[in-house]
Amino acid sequence: MGRCALCGRENVSLLWAVHKKKGGIWVCAECWKYLFEENLLVSGSGESGCGC
Repeated sequence: MGRCALCGRENVSLLWAVHKKKGGIWVCAECWKYLFEENLLVSGSGESGCGC
């Protein structure tokens, strides 16, 4: 739990996003969705899983 780097909402689960201008930031799910829809994420950021 922490604070969203974009909207400032506190005590929410955060996701790591690599913003095209701001670099790596922790954001809430709603802001991550917005960044994704507006194509503001660096390609490949936010992926999870095994790199096998």
